[in-house]
Amino acid sequence: MKSKFLQKTGKVLKGIAGGLIDTFLPNINKSIKMSESDLPDDPKKKIEIDVPRLITAVTVWIILLLVFFGKIKFEDVIDLIDKLL
Repeated sequence: MKSKFLQKTGKVLKGIAGGLIDTFLPNINKSIKMSESDLPDDPKKKIEIDVPRLITAVTVWIILLLVFFGKIKFEDVIDLIDKLL
């Protein structure tokens, strides 16, 4: 009885921690992927990097940190986006 409760509690806490990590860190797990080599005799794995997605994720993360620490204003970010679009 106690172990089932601890397992369920652990799952919930793990989910909450995962959600917080996804929010605070750039989502790079979808930008960098390991894949098998195309050659059948090559045991090495290839690393595929989606560079535009990775750069965008890191840039947005940096902008969020700058807004959070008060280095730039959120209104300035919105104005810049309006001008760019």
